[in-house]
Amino acid sequence: MFLYNFFDYKGFIEGYQGEDYFSTTHIVFMVLATLLIIFLCVLCRNMKNKTLETYLKVLSIIVPIIETIKIIWESYWDIKFGYGFNITGLLPLYTCSMFIYTLPLAAWCKGKVKDCAICWLSTIGLFGGLTNFYITVILHTYPFFTFATFISLYFHFFMVLTGLLIVISKYKKYQWIDGIKAYIPLAIFSVLVIPVDYILKADYMLYYSGWGAPILPSLANFFASHNLRFIYTIIVLLAYLGIAYLFVSIYKGISKITGKNNNK
Repeated sequence: MFLYNFFDYKGFIEGYQGEDYFSTTHIVFMVLATLLIIFLCVLCRNMKNKTLETYLKVLSIIVPIIETIKIIWESYWDIKFGYGFNITGLLPLYTCSMFIYTLPLAAWCKGKVKDCAICWLSTIGLFGGLTNFYITVILHTYPFFTFATFISLYFHFFMVLTGLLIVISKYKKYQWIDGIKAYIPLAIFSVLVIPVDYILKADYMLYYSGWGAPILPSLANFFASHNLRFIYTIIVLLAYLGIAYLFVSIYKGISKITGKNNNK
Protein backbone atom coordinates (compact mmCIF):
# COMPACT_ATOMS: atom_id res chain seq x y z
CA MET A 1 0.00 0.00 0.00
CA PHE A 2 1.38 3.39 -1.01
CA LEU A 3 1.35 6.33 1.40
CA TYR A 4 0.73 9.93 0.38
CA ASN A 5 -0.97 13.20 1.23
CA PHE A 6 -3.41 15.07 -1.02
CA PHE A 7 -0.90 17.73 -2.12
CA ASP A 8 2.07 15.38 -2.44
CA TYR A 9 4.33 15.65 -5.46
CA LYS A 10 5.00 12.41 -7.33
CA GLY A 11 8.47 12.18 -5.78
CA PHE A 12 6.91 11.81 -2.32
CA ILE A 13 4.46 9.04 -3.20
CA GLU A 14 6.14 5.76 -2.35
CA GLY A 15 5.21 2.53 -4.08
CA TYR A 16 2.60 3.92 -6.48
CA GLN A 17 2.77 2.39 -9.96
CA GLY A 18 -0.54 3.38 -11.50
CA GLU A 19 -2.77 1.08 -9.45
CA ASP A 20 -5.66 3.59 -9.41
CA TYR A 21 -5.93 3.64 -13.21
CA PHE A 22 -9.30 1.97 -13.92
CA SER A 23 -9.49 0.89 -10.29
CA THR A 24 -12.84 0.50 -8.55
CA THR A 25 -12.55 4.08 -7.30
CA HIS A 26 -11.83 5.36 -10.80
CA ILE A 27 -14.75 3.44 -12.31
CA VAL A 28 -17.20 4.52 -9.58
CA PHE A 29 -16.13 8.12 -10.08
CA MET A 30 -16.66 7.91 -13.86
CA VAL A 31 -20.15 6.49 -13.39
CA LEU A 32 -21.16 9.13 -10.83
CA ALA A 33 -19.60 11.96 -12.84
CA THR A 34 -21.39 10.78 -15.99
CA LEU A 35 -24.71 10.75 -14.15
CA LEU A 36 -23.98 14.27 -12.86
CA ILE A 37 -23.22 15.54 -16.37
CA ILE A 38 -26.44 13.98 -17.69
CA PHE A 39 -28.40 15.54 -14.83
CA LEU A 40 -26.89 18.97 -15.46
CA CYS A 41 -27.56 18.74 -19.21
CA VAL A 42 -31.21 17.78 -18.61
CA LEU A 43 -31.55 20.54 -16.04
CA CYS A 44 -30.01 23.13 -18.37
CA ARG A 45 -31.52 21.99 -21.65
CA ASN A 46 -33.62 25.16 -21.83
CA MET A 47 -30.79 27.44 -20.74
CA LYS A 48 -31.07 30.90 -22.26
CA ASN A 49 -28.24 32.26 -24.38
CA LYS A 50 -27.53 35.02 -21.89
CA THR A 51 -27.18 32.49 -19.06
CA LEU A 52 -24.79 30.34 -21.10
CA GLU A 53 -22.70 33.38 -21.96
CA THR A 54 -22.50 34.30 -18.26
CA TYR A 55 -21.37 30.74 -17.52
CA LEU A 56 -18.66 31.02 -20.20
CA LYS A 57 -17.46 34.35 -18.84
CA VAL A 58 -17.17 33.08 -15.27
CA LEU A 59 -15.41 29.89 -16.38
CA SER A 60 -13.03 31.86 -18.63
CA ILE A 61 -11.74 33.59 -15.49
CA ILE A 62 -11.62 30.55 -13.21
CA VAL A 63 -9.90 28.08 -15.57
CA PRO A 64 -6.70 30.12 -16.24
CA ILE A 65 -6.34 30.82 -12.51
CA ILE A 66 -6.56 27.13 -11.61
CA GLU A 67 -4.17 26.19 -14.43
CA THR A 68 -1.66 28.81 -13.24
CA ILE A 69 -1.84 27.44 -9.69
CA LYS A 70 -1.22 23.94 -11.01
CA ILE A 71 1.80 25.04 -13.07
CA ILE A 72 3.27 26.93 -10.09
CA TRP A 73 2.68 23.97 -7.77
CA GLU A 74 4.33 21.43 -10.07
CA SER A 75 7.16 23.77 -11.06
CA TYR A 76 7.99 24.41 -7.41
CA TRP A 77 8.51 20.69 -6.79
CA ASP A 78 10.28 20.11 -10.12
CA ILE A 79 12.79 22.81 -9.29
CA LYS A 80 13.07 21.71 -5.65
CA PHE A 81 13.90 18.16 -6.79
CA GLY A 82 16.54 19.53 -9.12
CA TYR A 83 14.72 18.79 -12.38
CA GLY A 84 14.27 22.44 -13.35
CA PHE A 85 11.20 23.78 -15.15
CA ASN A 86 9.55 21.02 -17.19
CA ILE A 87 9.47 22.90 -20.49
CA THR A 88 8.73 19.75 -22.53
CA GLY A 89 5.68 18.74 -20.52
CA LEU A 90 4.26 21.55 -18.40
CA LEU A 91 3.64 24.39 -20.82
CA PRO A 92 -0.09 24.92 -21.58
CA LEU A 93 0.36 23.77 -25.17
CA TYR A 94 -1.71 20.58 -25.16
CA THR A 95 -4.86 20.16 -27.21
CA CYS A 96 -6.89 20.42 -24.03
CA SER A 97 -4.95 23.56 -23.09
CA MET A 98 -6.86 25.27 -25.88
CA PHE A 99 -9.82 25.24 -23.50
CA ILE A 100 -8.02 28.02 -21.60
CA TYR A 101 -7.71 30.16 -24.72
CA THR A 102 -10.99 29.49 -26.51
CA LEU A 103 -13.16 30.14 -23.44
CA PRO A 104 -12.41 33.89 -23.36
CA LEU A 105 -12.92 34.08 -27.14
CA ALA A 106 -16.29 32.36 -26.84
CA ALA A 107 -17.31 34.43 -23.82
CA TRP A 108 -16.10 37.92 -24.63
CA CYS A 109 -15.64 38.19 -28.39
CA LYS A 110 -18.19 38.55 -31.17
CA GLY A 111 -18.64 37.55 -34.77
CA LYS A 112 -16.43 34.99 -36.50
CA VAL A 113 -13.89 34.77 -33.66
CA LYS A 114 -16.61 33.87 -31.17
CA ASP A 115 -18.22 31.45 -33.61
CA CYS A 116 -14.93 29.58 -34.22
CA ALA A 117 -14.33 29.30 -30.48
CA ILE A 118 -17.85 27.99 -29.87
CA CYS A 119 -17.37 25.42 -32.64
CA TRP A 120 -14.06 24.25 -31.14
CA LEU A 121 -15.53 23.93 -27.63
CA SER A 122 -18.41 21.77 -28.83
CA THR A 123 -16.41 19.50 -31.18
CA ILE A 124 -12.65 19.03 -30.76
CA GLY A 125 -12.77 20.44 -27.24
CA LEU A 126 -15.60 18.12 -26.25
CA PHE A 127 -13.72 15.16 -27.72
CA GLY A 128 -10.55 16.09 -25.83
CA GLY A 129 -12.51 16.43 -22.61
CA LEU A 130 -14.22 13.07 -23.04
CA THR A 131 -11.07 11.13 -23.86
CA ASN A 132 -9.05 12.60 -21.01
CA PHE A 133 -11.93 12.45 -18.56
CA TYR A 134 -12.51 8.73 -19.04
CA ILE A 135 -8.96 7.72 -19.96
CA THR A 136 -7.35 9.58 -17.06
CA VAL A 137 -3.65 9.20 -17.89
CA ILE A 138 -2.62 11.26 -14.86
CA LEU A 139 -3.51 8.17 -12.80
CA HIS A 140 -0.41 6.47 -14.22
CA THR A 141 1.62 8.96 -12.16
CA TYR A 142 -0.61 10.08 -9.29
CA PRO A 143 -3.15 8.21 -7.11
CA PHE A 144 -6.80 9.18 -7.40
CA PHE A 145 -7.08 11.30 -4.23
CA THR A 146 -4.32 13.80 -5.03
CA PHE A 147 -4.21 17.43 -6.09
CA ALA A 148 -2.76 16.66 -9.53
CA THR A 149 -5.54 14.17 -10.33
CA PHE A 150 -8.20 16.51 -8.97
CA ILE A 151 -7.02 19.33 -11.25
CA SER A 152 -7.03 17.05 -14.29
CA LEU A 153 -10.52 15.71 -13.55
CA TYR A 154 -11.91 19.17 -12.82
CA PHE A 155 -10.44 20.57 -16.04
CA HIS A 156 -11.75 17.84 -18.31
CA PHE A 157 -15.12 17.64 -16.53
CA PHE A 158 -15.77 21.26 -17.45
CA MET A 159 -14.53 20.71 -20.99
CA VAL A 160 -17.18 18.02 -21.39
CA LEU A 161 -19.91 19.99 -19.60
CA THR A 162 -19.21 23.17 -21.56
CA GLY A 163 -19.30 21.45 -24.93
CA LEU A 164 -22.51 19.63 -24.09
CA LEU A 165 -24.23 22.74 -22.70
CA ILE A 166 -23.56 24.57 -25.96
CA VAL A 167 -25.21 21.73 -27.86
CA ILE A 168 -28.03 20.87 -25.44
CA SER A 169 -29.12 24.49 -25.00
CA LYS A 170 -29.27 24.86 -28.81
CA TYR A 171 -26.99 27.86 -28.55
CA LYS A 172 -25.77 27.09 -32.04
CA LYS A 173 -27.31 25.53 -35.13
CA TYR A 174 -24.59 23.49 -36.83
CA GLN A 175 -23.73 23.65 -40.52
CA TRP A 176 -21.06 21.74 -42.46
CA ILE A 177 -18.80 24.80 -42.51
CA ASP A 178 -18.61 24.58 -38.71
CA GLY A 179 -16.12 21.73 -38.99
CA ILE A 180 -13.70 24.18 -40.62
CA LYS A 181 -14.56 26.86 -38.06
CA ALA A 182 -13.74 24.46 -35.22
CA TYR A 183 -10.47 23.58 -36.91
CA ILE A 184 -9.27 27.17 -37.42
CA PRO A 185 -8.28 27.80 -33.75
CA LEU A 186 -6.49 24.45 -33.64
CA ALA A 187 -4.63 25.14 -36.88
CA ILE A 188 -3.48 28.54 -35.62
CA PHE A 189 -2.41 27.04 -32.29
CA SER A 190 -0.57 24.26 -34.12
CA VAL A 191 1.63 26.81 -35.91
CA LEU A 192 3.14 27.53 -32.49
CA VAL A 193 3.06 24.01 -31.07
CA ILE A 194 4.62 21.98 -33.91
CA PRO A 195 7.95 23.89 -33.94
CA VAL A 196 8.08 23.59 -30.14
CA ASP A 197 7.57 19.82 -30.40
CA TYR A 198 10.27 19.35 -33.02
CA ILE A 199 12.80 21.69 -31.41
CA LEU A 200 12.35 20.34 -27.85
CA LYS A 201 11.30 16.81 -28.86
CA ALA A 202 8.20 17.33 -26.75
CA ASP A 203 4.79 15.86 -27.54
CA TYR A 204 2.30 18.69 -27.15
CA MET A 205 -0.96 17.97 -28.99
CA LEU A 206 0.41 14.47 -29.79
CA TYR A 207 2.29 15.86 -32.80
CA TYR A 208 5.65 14.26 -32.05
CA SER A 209 5.22 10.80 -30.51
CA GLY A 210 1.54 10.39 -29.57
CA TRP A 211 2.25 9.29 -26.01
CA GLY A 212 -0.80 8.08 -24.08
CA ALA A 213 -3.01 7.61 -27.14
CA PRO A 214 -3.85 4.29 -28.78
CA ILE A 215 -2.09 3.46 -32.09
CA LEU A 216 -0.38 6.86 -32.40
CA PRO A 217 2.92 5.93 -30.66
CA SER A 218 3.41 2.97 -33.01
CA LEU A 219 2.54 5.14 -35.99
CA ALA A 220 4.97 7.85 -34.88
CA ASN A 221 7.75 5.30 -34.34
CA PHE A 222 7.15 3.80 -37.77
CA PHE A 223 7.46 7.09 -39.63
CA ALA A 224 10.33 8.29 -37.40
CA SER A 225 12.29 5.14 -38.22
CA HIS A 226 12.07 6.15 -41.89
CA ASN A 227 12.92 9.80 -41.14
CA LEU A 228 9.36 10.75 -42.07
CA ARG A 229 8.00 11.92 -38.72
CA PHE A 230 6.48 14.96 -40.45
CA ILE A 231 4.03 12.61 -42.21
CA TYR A 232 2.86 11.37 -38.81
CA THR A 233 2.35 14.99 -37.73
CA ILE A 234 0.27 15.69 -40.85
CA ILE A 235 -1.85 12.61 -40.11
CA VAL A 236 -2.59 13.88 -36.60
CA LEU A 237 -3.42 17.32 -37.99
CA LEU A 238 -5.93 15.77 -40.39
CA ALA A 239 -7.31 13.56 -37.62
CA TYR A 240 -8.31 16.66 -35.66
CA LEU A 241 -10.22 17.91 -38.68
CA GLY A 242 -11.91 14.52 -38.93
CA ILE A 243 -12.94 14.73 -35.26
CA ALA A 244 -14.47 18.16 -35.85
CA TYR A 245 -16.53 16.86 -38.76
CA LEU A 246 -17.50 13.72 -36.86
CA PHE A 247 -19.15 15.82 -34.17
CA VAL A 248 -20.78 18.18 -36.67
CA SER A 249 -22.18 15.11 -38.48
CA ILE A 250 -23.58 13.76 -35.21
CA TYR A 251 -25.23 17.09 -34.37
CA LYS A 252 -26.74 17.45 -37.84
CA GLY A 253 -27.95 13.84 -37.74
CA ILE A 254 -29.61 14.29 -34.35
CA SER A 255 -31.12 17.59 -35.51
CA LYS A 256 -32.53 15.93 -38.61
CA ILE A 257 -34.02 13.02 -36.62
CA THR A 258 -35.54 15.20 -33.92
CA GLY A 259 -36.80 17.64 -36.53
CA LYS A 260 -38.68 14.84 -38.34
CA ASN A 261 -40.12 13.61 -35.05
CA ASN A 262 -41.29 17.11 -34.14
CA ASN A 263 -43.07 17.42 -37.50
CA LYS A 264 -45.08 14.25 -36.99
